[in-house]
Amino acid sequence: MAIAQQTVGTSATTIYTSSGSSATTAIFLMNNNAAARTVQIYVVPNGGSAGTTTQIIKDLTIDAADTYVINTEKLVLSNGDTIQVTSSDDATSVYATVSYVSI
Repeated sequence: MAIAQQTVGTSATTIYTSSGSSATTAIFLMNNNAAARTVQIYVVPNGGSAGTTTQIIKDLTIDAADTYVINTEKLVLSNGDTIQVTSSDDATSVYATVSYVSI
């Protein structure tokens, strides 16, 4: 198992790129701000871009100083597929961690 980490910005931020086939085991989104932040999450096929057709979570509000965990279902990704996130604020409030395994 391995992890990838990234600070999330207001434009689509790639928090994980699959090299080969892989599966996520958990995604953590931590809001390190005193105010709530809203995020969007996208699973983007290799060569694609973040948009309505690749969005899996819309307008998820993370309360101040809270963490949201996605670990109920695995995402199986092919080579070059990405997980991207946008935040309602600058790149100093929301931090993302992806736990994954190669398959």
